[in-house]
Amino acid sequence: MIKINLLPIKELKQRRRRRQELFFLVGSLTALLLLLVVATLALNAQVNGLKAEIVELDRQKASLQSIQRQITALQRQQEALETKISAIRTLRTHSQLPVRVLDEISNRTPSQRMWLNSLRLAGNTLSIAGVGLDNPTIAQYMQTLERSPYFAGVDLASTAQTDIGGQKLKTFSLTIRVTPPPAKEAPEGEGEQ
Repeated sequence: MIKINLLPIKELKQRRRRRQELFFLVGSLTALLLLLVVATLALNAQVNGLKAEIVELDRQKASLQSIQRQITALQRQQEALETKISAIRTLRTHSQLPVRVLDEISNRTPSQRMWLNSLRLAGNTLSIAGVGLDNPTIAQYMQTLERSPYFAGVDLASTAQTDIGGQKLKTFSLTIRVTPPPAKEAPEGEGEQ
């Protein structure tokens, strides 16, 4: 016997295929939607974590700024103290300078061959005027002064012949650049005061 199938098999297969495609599409959309929700939640959690970290860092920054201000204030105080110490050292050095200069001049002046009429210390320049027996005596005196650690340069400003007590003598004028004494020659115990 011949069987005739009156059921529309092609149509049923197409419906089943459409239903499977619809389920696949709905399942894919659902999976995509779930993936987007999970990603959004993860990003929100990360954003909240970063906001909390920013708040914590701002708090730490505020506490460190007060420490930074203290450090800056201490550095200013240190610079001010170093300036004062430097000024004190300079004053100590320069307060003894006139005494040392006079001592050097006194020790280096040959009393039998010359005498000094005037000394004038203005800043770091010493002007000396005096009378010597002759030009070699004046030249030797200048060389002796140049060897002193307190004098940087000795220049002959003028020299002239003069008659004093019937003798022909030489008047002279010197300009000397004075330097502070080296630190190693400062008297002992000066730094502890």
